[in-house]
Parts: sequence; structure tokens; C-alpha cells
Amino acid sequence: MNTKRRKEYPYGVSQFDLSQSFGRPSKKKKRRVQGRYIVLPLVGVFLLYAAYSWLLPGVSGLAQYLPFPNELKALRFQHNGQEVILMPGTQVVLNPRDSLHLLEIQTDGWLHWGTRVSSPDLDIRPVTSGPVTLRDLYPGEEFETPKTLEINVQQWSRPLGKVSFLLQLDAKDWLQKANSASDSGRKVNYLEKALHENPGNVLLKTQLAGLYFDMKKYEAAGKLYREIDALGKSKSILERLLAVYQIQNKTQDALMVYVDLLKLSEEPEIFKEFLDYLQKNLSKDQAVRFLEKVQGDIPQAFHSSVHLFLADLSAQNKNWSKAAAAYEKAIKSGVKDSDVLYNLAVTYQQGDDPDKAVQALERYLERNPADTRSRMQLGGLYEKKGAWSQARQSYEAVLNRNPQNKDALVRLLAVLEKAHDKAGLQSTYEKLAQLQPRNKTVRHNLGVLHYEAQNWEKAAESFEAVASIDPKDVESRKYLLNIYRKVKNDKGEAAVLQSLAVLDPRNPAYQEAIFKSYDEKKDYKGMVAHFRALAQKSPDSLTVHNYILYGLLKSGDTKGAAKQMDNLIRLQPKEKKHLKQAANLYETVGDYPEALKKIEQLLKLDPNDKEAKDDYLRVRMLVLSGKKTS
Repeated sequence: MNTKRRKEYPYGVSQFDLSQSFGRPSKKKKRRVQGRYIVLPLVGVFLLYAAYSWLLPGVSGLAQYLPFPNELKALRFQHNGQEVILMPGTQVVLNPRDSLHLLEIQTDGWLHWGTRVSSPDLDIRPVTSGPVTLRDLYPGEEFETPKTLEINVQQWSRPLGKVSFLLQLDAKDWLQKANSASDSGRKVNYLEKALHENPGNVLLKTQLAGLYFDMKKYEAAGKLYREIDALGKSKSILERLLAVYQIQNKTQDALMVYVDLLKLSEEPEIFKEFLDYLQKNLSKDQAVRFLEKVQGDIPQAFHSSVHLFLADLSAQNKNWSKAAAAYEKAIKSGVKDSDVLYNLAVTYQQGDDPDKAVQALERYLERNPADTRSRMQLGGLYEKKGAWSQARQSYEAVLNRNPQNKDALVRLLAVLEKAHDKAGLQSTYEKLAQLQPRNKTVRHNLGVLHYEAQNWEKAAESFEAVASIDPKDVESRKYLLNIYRKVKNDKGEAAVLQSLAVLDPRNPAYQEAIFKSYDEKKDYKGMVAHFRALAQKSPDSLTVHNYILYGLLKSGDTKGAAKQMDNLIRLQPKEKKHLKQAANLYETVGDYPEALKKIEQLLKLDPNDKEAKDDYLRVRMLVLSGKKTS
């Protein structure tokens, strides 16, 4: 049995002539016959056929010679006010809202006595009486499951044929049910059935996709949004599809939707979201590759921004050549922002291309002449190239705007040093010293320049400043010592010598110079005081202790000298002359026990020392006698 959808009803005119079917005799003119001669033969035929049908059903072949129907040829209906013809064995799809009225049964016989229609499921008589809505045949039925209405044609009990109708809801009905349903699951079920009935309905797909999204059925929602999108681009649909892909972490698909949105709307806000999403969800390398792939699909209005973004990403990846190329494209595409020129310069600089870096930075400074920092950077680039004259001009340009720029002065000093410009160095150091009066390095270097120029006064001023800044600085005091000697500043020389002796105790030259100075002035008390102070800082200096001993002896302090010998013996315990001198000094001051100890120490070192033995006997007798020398 063939089943047709509603819009494919097999309606049409049957292959036989309807004028020959039941109820439509031929229009051929016949001779008038008396009624009784006609009726009687017909009654006979009828009785014969009835006997055949009831008494001899197994006999075949006879019926074809009788005027009764053997099979159904067609049924003529009025469907929703329109006449249609159905062939036997046909099944068509109707909606329960449809109306149906059986108008005529067409068979292969012209005697239709006993011919009728029936249905195994319900009383079909309303269909034959007039137009009836099919829903009325099934009171209370919702038709959520299709129902089959079968109409059988038979003559008495003998079947002649049948047609059937599949009663099912269409998209309109399912949509109505969906709109009335409060449960999301039932609503989705109804919409799915509506879409099955009308698969091309965009509104149905949109509504169903929205429900899928709300129910977190993202795969199903995405499928419908893609189908809708394939029919034509819509911002709202693309935005929903984008949301689906983002929730599913389908980054590449989401990015392609962004590209479609840009082509559709060219909204700057969407472009910003696109770049943010790109940077957040892809690595820098992946982002660069993606942009390079889709750059041709992005609207022209955003090309310069894409170039800038590619440049920034490439710079972050330290791919300086690609970054520079992207910045150049951005400039050519019409970017007016001078900062792009600065970034281009930095990119070339990082890529070790100082020539192009200089060109880009000079172009930037033409637009931003007051940018001191970039002017300094330009000077650094010239330095890197060895272009000292241009570097000097850059730093001097900065100083012309701000003479107190310390960084420019320092960099200018480096350039002047390369150029061996002593006068320029001196002048620049003086300016820097005014800005940084307690900068030890600046003061020292300025002092050296004045010293080399034999400007003793200014050199001394600079080194004195260094000495005041750093009380432990030796180098500046060496310069001062030489300067004071050259200008015959004895007082200054003595003060510096004392400082150097303290700061550099291991240098005997300073100690000797101080010693000679005190000796020449016969200031032995001053000598002892000075070197004793020095001995506190350098207790193991043999020279210092010898100078103290000398001063004590010269000043007549024999007792002090005897005690001072203990320091020399401590430093040189095996030096016999120290022990002999100590014994003599202790004996001189009448301290015979201490003198005897020193002689005993000497004999331990040299038991065969005859002089020591004689001294021992003599001093021992003095100890035993308890006498003291005057």
C-alpha cells in the first residue's frame, strides 16, 4: 500500500471513464421499453447474483459475466471543499483539522445494490452524510501518535477495495502544542516533531536551538545554528553560535564566527572582543598563525589594527624581523600614530639593525621633538654605530632643552671620552659636579682632569671634596699629597701623610715620611703619640713599634722604652737583640727581676751566649741582694 504525505495526495482522474461507472449510464439514446419488462429481468439477475454470492462463493468466473461490481475503481471525496479522487489501495496523509466528505463510489459494475463503505475502527457514516472534520470522528484524541483511518468498500459481505488515511499533526499543530507546554522537555519534543514536519522552517530551528542552549545541549544547539547560518548570515544567530562554541571551548570555530561577525557588521567592539578572545585562548605563535590565515577575510577597516596586533605578538615572541615587517605594513596601511614609528625603531634595535632603527627613530622625533627619552635613545643608537659626532649632537640637543639632565651629561661624557676631548670632558664634569656635588666618581674624575692640566688649585679642590665624601679613600689623598708637595703646603702634606699612614698601614713609605717629619722637628712626644695611635689600628706593625721605641728613647723615657720592648719581643720572639736591649733597659731602671727574665729567655735561645751568661750571674746577684741601681 502506498503512503503519501499530505502535499503529495494521489488525487486525479481514474483511468477508466467515469461516465461508465455506477450512477452514470451512457448517454446513448435507447428505445423506450415498458417498465415491467425491465424490472422483472433485473430482479432475476439480482436473485441469481445473490444466490451466487451466498450459496456458491467458491465458484469463480461467473461474476465477470454479471452487471455487479467486482472491484473498486475510485472514491470521489470532497477534501476541505475541493473534490479529489483516490485510487484503491492508496494511503494519504491528512491533518485532523481537515474536513472530508465521501461523494461517490466508482466500481467496474453498474448495478451497485448492496455496495457500502465501512471502517473497522469507527462509524464512518458521518463521512458519507456530509463534510465532517476528521478530529470530530475521534473525540478526545490528541493525535500525538498518528492514527490510520481505513475506509473499506464492499458489496454486501464481499470486499471490493479500500483506501486509507494517515491522520497526523503537522508543524503548525506541534508548534501550537510547544507554545502551550510549560515543561521544557515536552516543549523540545513538540518542536522537534514540528521541525520534522517542516525541516526548512528557520523560525522553528531558531526556537528549538534556543531551548537546546538553555538546557545545555550545546552540540544540538550548535548543529541547528549552523544550519540556520548556512541559509544566510545573521548577527543574532552568529552571536548564539559563538556562545555555543565558547562554552564548548571550540576556540578555532569561535574565532571563525568572530570573522563572520566582523564581515557582517564591522563593529569595533566586536573586533576588540575578537582580539581579546584570540589572545586569551591561543598561544602567541598560534594567534599569529591564525591571523595570518584569516587576514584576507577580515574587513579592510581592521587591517591596520591586525598588522599592529601581529607586530605586538611577534615582538612578544622576540621574532623581531616579523614584528618589524608588520609595523611597516601598519604604517603603509595608513596608521598615523607616531608611537608605531617608535615601536618600529625598538624592533629594529632589538633585531640588531641600528641603521633602520635610527631611521625610524628620527622619523618619530620629527613628530615628537620634545621627547627627551627617545632623543637619548637615538644617541645610544649612534653610539652603537660608532657615530660619535651624531651621538654628541643628540645628547647636546637634550641638554639644550634641559641643562640639568644628568643622564645626558653622563652619556655625553662617554662620547667625549671616545673623542679624547679633554676640554669638553672638563666642562661636562664641572656641570655634572654642580648637579651632584657629593658624587665621588664625578669629583675624582674632574680632579684627575685638572691634575693632568696642572691646575693644582682646582685639582686640590676636587680631591679634597672626594676625601671629605669618603674618609677612607686612599687614591684622592695620594693625589693631594703630590699636589701639596708641589705647592709646598707642608701643613697639608703632614695631614695627608697621617691620613695615608692610617688608611694604608702596610705602606712603609708613609710611616717613614711621618717619622722623618717628627724627627726633624725633634717632636718625640708627638712621634710617640702618633705611632701609638697607629699601633692601636695596626698592633702587629714592627715598623710602628720601632718608631715608638725610638721616640721613647729620644725623649728619655727609659721605663716606657723597656715596656715597649715587650711588643717587639712579641712580634719577633727569636730576635736576641730585642731580649738583650730589654734586659739592659730593665736593669737601667732597677727592675732586676724583669731584666733577669729577659736574660733567661735569651739563654734558652742561645745557651752558649757567654755575654748572656755573665749578665745572668751579675743580675742574679743583684736580685738576690735586693739592691737597685740609681
